[in-house]
Amino acid sequence: STYIHRLDRNHLLSVGFDADDHGDFAYFDGIQIQLFDVTDLRNPTLMHKKIIGTRGSGSEALMNHLAFNWFAPKSMLALPVTICEGGDDGAFGDNLTFSGLMTFDVSLEKGITEHGRLPFVLADGTASGSCGHWWTEATSSVKRSIFFEDYVFGLTDTQLRVAPLASMETSLRTVEF
Repeated sequence: STYIHRLDRNHLLSVGFDADDHGDFAYFDGIQIQLFDVTDLRNPTLMHKKIIGTRGSGSEALMNHLAFNWFAPKSMLALPVTICEGGDDGAFGDNLTFSGLMTFDVSLEKGITEHGRLPFVLADGTASGSCGHWWTEATSSVKRSIFFEDYVFGLTDTQLRVAPLASMETSLRTVEF
């Protein structure tokens, strides 16, 4: 985990890298979200885990906690992501399948389930992201997000997009900077 967020007295939500353990080293393979029960601090328990993408995927939230957006009133998490597929055991995924903002419903009982995706594309219609970054450069074009009532906003260096949480695939408005 690169960031751990306290949900309540006994539960933590974290984001970090999935890893392929090779004994004395490990390859980072994808983005990992985990939910822990820490009621017994001497024996924390992993309750739920969700893996996103493969090696080369990234998120601004992996290196900057301000990009991790927990919205307690709806028990939702928003993460900016660049998802790359096709990587494995040290090989970077080179198939960019999504670049934008992902939201997740988080429940102690049901776990971590994807709620929706707000894609970010450039003016020419191409995805605003790339694959194959080393873990220290595992960022995303989306830098921040905002939940406001039943809407979610995503912000890059060049765009602001808003979409209803009920249907995030198409943004209501896009503002170019």
